[in-house]
Amino acid sequence: MESRSPEINTVEDRRVFTLFQLNRSIKNALEAKTGSADFWVKAEIAKVTHSRSGHVYFDLVEESNGIRKAAIKAMLWRKTFEKVKADLGESYTSVLKNGSEIIFQCRVKFSEIHGLSLDISKIDLSFMLGELERRKAETLAKVKEEGLQHKNSALKLPTVLHRIALIGSPGTSGFRDFTHHVLHNEWLFRFEIKVFPASVQGKDAAAQICNSLDKANESNSDVIVLIRGGGSPLDLDCFNDIQLAIKIGELTTPVLTGIGHETDFSIADFVAHRYFKTPTDVGDFVVDKSLMFSSMLIDIATRIGSRSKTIINREKTNLSSAKTTLLDLPIRLLHKETTSLDKIKVDLDSKKISLTDYLKRPENTIFNCNQGQAILEKYPYEYLFTAETDIKYEGYVKIENARVNKLMKMEAVKIPNLFDYSSLTNLSSESKEKLCRVKPETLGQASRIAGVRPSDIGVLAIFLKSTP
Repeated sequence: MESRSPEINTVEDRRVFTLFQLNRSIKNALEAKTGSADFWVKAEIAKVTHSRSGHVYFDLVEESNGIRKAAIKAMLWRKTFEKVKADLGESYTSVLKNGSEIIFQCRVKFSEIHGLSLDISKIDLSFMLGELERRKAETLAKVKEEGLQHKNSALKLPTVLHRIALIGSPGTSGFRDFTHHVLHNEWLFRFEIKVFPASVQGKDAAAQICNSLDKANESNSDVIVLIRGGGSPLDLDCFNDIQLAIKIGELTTPVLTGIGHETDFSIADFVAHRYFKTPTDVGDFVVDKSLMFSSMLIDIATRIGSRSKTIINREKTNLSSAKTTLLDLPIRLLHKETTSLDKIKVDLDSKKISLTDYLKRPENTIFNCNQGQAILEKYPYEYLFTAETDIKYEGYVKIENARVNKLMKMEAVKIPNLFDYSSLTNLSSESKEKLCRVKPETLGQASRIAGVRPSDIGVLAIFLKSTP
C-alpha cells in the first residue's frame, strides 16, 4: 500500500487541507502581507463586553442605510485598556459603549482557533469630539431657524419658585447637590420638589428626558429644573438632541437648566428659559428668588409700620392739643362772661334800675346787631336770661331794637289769678307772701313787688309758661 502524508490526504487526485492547515496558511499570509503594521480603522461598536480578567471585547460593524456591510471582532488587552482608559479620561464610558462610532489604531490578528480579529492599541477621541461638534452645529442651526430659543424664555417666571419639577438621575452627585442646597437652605424656606427620573447619559437619554418633561409640564409646577452633573462632552451629548430642543420649546412651564461644568454649554441650555453653569447654581437661584421676595415683604412691612407710627403720633399730638383747647376754652369764656355778668349785676344793684331800662342803654347791649336775630331765633328768650345762663359769644355790642321790644313785651306778660307763687323756689318767703297778697297782673309788676333781680325774670317766665 502506498504511504501517504499525515497532513495531506489525496482523495481522487484532490488535495484536502485540514482546518488547522488552512487557518495557519491564512495566518501566515496575513502576517507576510501586513507584518507588524498598524492600521487606522473607523467602525461602529455593536457590542462591548468587559471580561473578569480585565480584557474588553468588541463586535464591530459597518452599516449603510441599515444594511450591514462588514463585521469583525476586536479586543483590548487589559494593559492596553488601562492605557486607553487613561487617555480618554472621563469620556471613556461614552466612547466604549454600544452605538458609538470610533476611529482606532489596530493590528490585524488571526488565530487558528478564534479566527480573524483586531488588536486595538489606541482610540482617537478627537474624531468623536469633532463629530459631536459637527452634529451640535447642525442642531443649533435648526434651532435658530425655527426660533426655538425664544419660546420657553418668553414664558413668565413666577416671583417665588415654590413648586419645583425636578428632572435628573436620582443618586448622582448633581442631583444630590441641587436637592440638598434647596431643601436645607440657611433661611429655612420650604419648597415642594416633585422628582421625574430620567437617564441623563446614553443612547436613550434624550427620549427619557422628553418623556419626563411631558409629565413635569402637567404637574402644575412653578418651574421645571433639568440638571446633570459634570461629565465629558460625549456624556453630555444627549442634551444636544434636536427632539429635546423641540420639546422644551413646546412646554408651557419655564425650564431652568444646570448641566455639566462651568465651561459646558448644550442645545438644551440654549432653548431653556434660563441656564446655569451647575446644578448648585440653579439651587442658588431658586433660594435667592424666595429671599428677594421675603426681603421685599419685610421692607414693605417696615415702611408701613414706620408710616403708621408717624401718623398715630401726629394724631395723638393733635388730640392732645384739641383736648387742652376744649378743656381751657370753656373755662376762659365762662370766666370772661361771669366777670361781665357780675359787672352788670353790680351796676344794676347800685343804680336800682330795671333790666328793661338797663338794656335800653346802647353801651350795655349784649349781642352784636348782625348776630342777635339769629341767636334769638335759635335759643328761647327765657333760657338766655336764667340764673344758669352761659353766654359763649365774644364781646358785648349793640342789640337790635327787636330785642328791646321783646324784653318790654316780657314785662307785660299777664299772670293768671290762680298762679301758685309758692312753687317759685328761687324767691324768699317774704317775696312770695307779697305776691300772694297783691296778686300783680303782669310779670313786670311781680318782679318789682317781689324785689327780685332782673335775671330772675326769665325764671318767672318759664313757670308762667308751664302754668295752664
